[in-house]
Amino acid sequence: MSWLLASLQYKRLILTVTGLLALLGLAAWVAMDRQEDPFFPYRFGQVLVPYPGAEPEQVERLVLNPLEEELAQVEEVNDIIGTARLGVAHVTLEMHEHVYDTDAAWERVRIAVERASRGFPDGVGEAEVNDRDSDAHGVVLAVTGSDDLLELREAAKRLRRDLFRLKEIARIDLLADPEPQVVVAWDDTLAELTGLDTRALGDQLAARNLTTPGGSLALGGRSLVLDPRTEFGSLEELAATPIRTLQGDLVPLGELTDVRLAAQEPPTERYWHDGSPAVALGLVLSNDRVNAVRFGERLRALVEALRPAYAPLMIEETFFQPRWVERRLAELGGSLLLGIAILGGLLFLAMGLRLGLSVMVIVPLVSFSSLALYAMGGGVLHQIAVAGMVIALGMLVDNAIVMVENIQWHRDQGRSAAQAVTRSVRELATPLLAATGTTLAAFVPLLLSSGNTADFTRAIPVMVMLTLAVSYVYAVFVTPVFAAAMLKPRGATGPERLQTLGSRIGRIAVRWPAWVLVGAGGLLVGAVAMMPLLNHDFFPDTDRNQLIVDLNFPEGTHLEHTAHEAAALAAALAERPAVRAVHRFVGFSGPRFYYNLVEQPRQPHLARLVVDAESTDPLGELMAWVRSVAPERLPEAEVVVRRLGQGPPLEAPVEIRVFADDRVALAEAAGRILSVVRAAEGARDARHRLGEGLATLQVVTDDARAAEYGLSRRDVAGALAGASRGIEVSTWRAGRDPAPLLVRAPEGERFPTEGLEGLRLGTADGRTVPLGEIASLEVNWRPAVIQHRGLRRMTAILAEVADGWTYDGVLEEVLPQLAELALPSGASYVVGGAAESAGDANKALFQTLPFGGLLLVVFLLAQFNSFRQLAIVLATVPLAIVGVVPGLWLTGQPFGFTAILGVVALVGIVVNNAIVLIDLMNTNCRQGLAVGEAVTAAVARRTRPVLLTTATTVAGLVPLTLTQSTLWPPMAWAIISGLVASTLLTLLVIPALYRLLMRDQRSCSTSMG
Repeated sequence: MSWLLASLQYKRLILTVTGLLALLGLAAWVAMDRQEDPFFPYRFGQVLVPYPGAEPEQVERLVLNPLEEELAQVEEVNDIIGTARLGVAHVTLEMHEHVYDTDAAWERVRIAVERASRGFPDGVGEAEVNDRDSDAHGVVLAVTGSDDLLELREAAKRLRRDLFRLKEIARIDLLADPEPQVVVAWDDTLAELTGLDTRALGDQLAARNLTTPGGSLALGGRSLVLDPRTEFGSLEELAATPIRTLQGDLVPLGELTDVRLAAQEPPTERYWHDGSPAVALGLVLSNDRVNAVRFGERLRALVEALRPAYAPLMIEETFFQPRWVERRLAELGGSLLLGIAILGGLLFLAMGLRLGLSVMVIVPLVSFSSLALYAMGGGVLHQIAVAGMVIALGMLVDNAIVMVENIQWHRDQGRSAAQAVTRSVRELATPLLAATGTTLAAFVPLLLSSGNTADFTRAIPVMVMLTLAVSYVYAVFVTPVFAAAMLKPRGATGPERLQTLGSRIGRIAVRWPAWVLVGAGGLLVGAVAMMPLLNHDFFPDTDRNQLIVDLNFPEGTHLEHTAHEAAALAAALAERPAVRAVHRFVGFSGPRFYYNLVEQPRQPHLARLVVDAESTDPLGELMAWVRSVAPERLPEAEVVVRRLGQGPPLEAPVEIRVFADDRVALAEAAGRILSVVRAAEGARDARHRLGEGLATLQVVTDDARAAEYGLSRRDVAGALAGASRGIEVSTWRAGRDPAPLLVRAPEGERFPTEGLEGLRLGTADGRTVPLGEIASLEVNWRPAVIQHRGLRRMTAILAEVADGWTYDGVLEEVLPQLAELALPSGASYVVGGAAESAGDANKALFQTLPFGGLLLVVFLLAQFNSFRQLAIVLATVPLAIVGVVPGLWLTGQPFGFTAILGVVALVGIVVNNAIVLIDLMNTNCRQGLAVGEAVTAAVARRTRPVLLTTATTVAGLVPLTLTQSTLWPPMAWAIISGLVASTLLTLLVIPALYRLLMRDQRSCSTSMG
C-alpha cells in the first residue's frame, strides 16, 4: 500500500494537478452550455393525416383503423392514442421507456405509415410524422401589427431566414400559419351562364397550370433551356386565362369572377398577441449544445437590429426561455454558495480554525474538479446538475472530516505530522473506500433506471457519484498534504465533551442493548404508522408566474366561434391588475414553451390562454376568479385553469380511461364515472372528451335519376365540395411556397344550407341541373370525435386537483365508489394520469434497486468479511424512515418522486456512520479490548466525526429547502430529517447490535461469522 503514501512523497505534483483541475472546473462553470432542464430522448411523437370534409366515422374506418394496425406492429411502440375528428386523423405515439435509439424507431414508424397510406382512399392528404414532439420552443416570437394574416406570414417567413444566422437554432416552426390558398369564386349563376360547374372549370385551369419541362438544345457548345411556361406566374395571368364555355365562347376568367390570394378557409390555427392577430415563430435550440443565456443575449441583439427592416410590423417576445434558465441557475448557484458559506461556518465553529480550514479547502477543489470532469464528459449545466452539486456539497467533506479528525487525534497522541498522516491513511483508506462505495451503490439505481422520469433526474446521481469519487481520492491524497502543514498537537478542550457524551452513549448501548433495540423498533413502527398522513404528490407544480386556461367547446365548434368566445375572457383577464399579458391560441394548444406541455394540434373547438402574472402570489386568486366567472360567461365551454407542472407530460393529474366498443355503452359509462369524479371533494374542472355529437347533413343521391342526366355520386360530392371548402384543382407555385388552387362558391363555408338543393350541376350536354332534382337531404347526428387507445374505442375522464389536495387523495375517494358502480356490458376502466406515471417511474427505479443492493452488500462484505456485521450495518437502513416521515409531515412536503430519490440516496449516507463505527470497534477488539470496552471506546472516539459529518450534510442541503423551486424541498427535507434521526439512533443501535451479535472478543477480532 506504499502508493497510498504518495501525498507525502509527491505533494507538489498532487497540489499542481489538483489546482489545475479545479481551475478547469471554474472555467467550465463560466463557459459551459446552459439550459433549464435536461434533454429527453424522442419517445413521444404524432402522426397527422388530413382527410378534408370526411366525418369522424369515415376517418376512423378508412384512415385511423388501418393506420393504427400498421403502427401496432412497430415493436418499440408502447402506446397508441388515436383520434378521429372532422377532416383529420391524429395519432399520438409513445415509445417504450427502455428505447434510446429513437431515430431507428421513428424510421420504422415512417415505414409503417407509408404502408398504411397505400390503402387510404382518394382525397386523403399526405401523412405528417412529427418525431420531435418533445422539443420545447425555447423562444417564441410574434410578428404582429397588421390585420392581413398573409402579410404577417410573409414577414414571419423572412424573419425565420434572418434568425437562422444564429447557429444555436436547430429548427424554427411557423405557428398559427394562415397557409395561403388561391381561390377562384364560382357560383350557380356563372355555372348556368357558362354551362360549367366547379369541376369542369377546374379541369380547364388544371390543364393550363402544369410543371412540364421543355428540355434543352445544344447551341454553340452550350445548352439552351426550353421553357414552355406551362404554369401560371401571377394572379393577373390567372385572371387573364381564357375559359371556354360549353357554347364555345372564350372569356377571360377575370371578367367572370374574382381571383384572389387568401388565408386558408376554414382556418386551422390562430394566435393573438395581446389582442392583436399574429403569426409566431417557435425556436427550437440544439439539444445539449447551447448556452441558452448567451444565446438569449445574441438573439435579442439580432432582433433589435432587424426591427427597423420590418416596420411598421412589430416583432414581440411571447415566451423567452433564456430568462428562466438564467434565473433558475442563478438561484441554484446562490444555493450552492450559501451552502458553502453555511458549511464553512459550521466547520470553523465545530472544529476550530486549523481543523476547519484543513477540511474547508477541499470543498472548492472537489466541487470544481468534479465539474471539470462532468464538462469533459459532455455534461450540460442545468437545474438538475446544479442540484446534484448542492446535494453532494455536504457529503463531499465527510471523508475529509474523518481523515482530518484522525490525523489530529494522532497528533494529539504526540506523533509527528508524517507519522500521523501515515497512520491515518493506512487506517482509513479501506474503510473510507467502503463507505464511499456504499454511498455510490445507493445512487446506482438512480443512475441505471430508465424512462422519462429517470432521464429527467439522471444528472443528480451522475454529479453526486462523480463528486463522491473525487472526494475519496482527495481525502486520501490531498487532505493529508494540507493537514500535515496545518495541524498541531492540541490540549484537551471542547472535543472532550463530545467524547464524554459518546462514552455515555456507548455505555448505555452496552448495558441495555435489548431495550435500545425495542425503543428503536417502536419509533420505526410509529413512523410507518404515520405514512398515511403524508400527501402523495408525484411531481409538484412549478414556481413560474404563468397560468394555463384551456377552453374546450363542444366538438364540432367552428374555430371562429371559439376565437370570438375566447377573446372576451382574454380581454377580461388582461384587465386584472395582477396580469402582465395574455396570449390567446385558438385551434391548437399553442407552442410547447415548457418541456412537459402536451401538444394538441388541429382542434378548432380548443382555445388556450396563457396568462403571465406579475408574480406567483396572485395565481391562486386568478384561478379562483376564472372558475367563478367562466360558467356565466362561457356556458358552452369546459374551462380548465391550472399552473404549469413538473414531471412527465400529463393531460391532467386525475385520469380515468373508459373503454367500450359500443358507442352508446361508452357514453353511458363515461357519464356515470364523470358524475362520481365531479362529486369528489378534491376534484376540480372534471370533464370528459367524448363530445356532444356533430350535425351532419346527409345527401342521398337517387342513382337512377342522376344517371338520366349522366351524373353520378362523384359529381354530387364534387358539387358539395365546390360549394363549401372548394375543389383543389391544381397547385399554385407562383409564390414563395406552393399553395392549393381552389374553385369554390364565393360564400365558402358560409354557403347557405337552404341553397344546397338549388346547387347547379353541369351535364355533358351543357345544361345544369339543381341538386334537389337528383338527391335528397337528411339531417343526422354523428359522433363529433372518436378516440382510441391501444386500438380500442375509449374516452377519458379528466380532473384537476383542488388546492390542498393531491391526486392520490382524490383517487382514494373516487376508486371505492367506482368499484361499486354498475357499468354497461362491455365497458371497463383503468386509472391513468399521475398515478400511472408514478407507477411507471417507481417501477423503473425499483427494477434497478437489486443491483444497487448487491453492490452495497459486496462493499460491506469486502470490508468486514462478516455476515453478522453486514446485518448490523443493514439494520441502520430502516432507521432513516424514523426521521423521513415525521420530517415531511412537519414541513408539509409531499412524498413524491423527488422525496423517494432522497430516501434512496439516504441509504448510502446512513450506512457510512455504521461502517466507521464498526471498523473502529473491530480495531479495538484486535488490540485486545473486551467487546464492551471496544464498543464504548469506539463510540466515544467516533461521536464527534459522526455528528460533524451529519451536520455538514444537513448544512449543504439547507439551501435547497429555501429555494423557490418546488422540486427540491421534498428531497432535501427527506434527507435532512432521515439523516438526523438515523444518526442519533445509529450511535445507540449499532453499539447495541454489536454487543449482542459479537459477544466475545474472538468473534469481533476475527471479523468472521
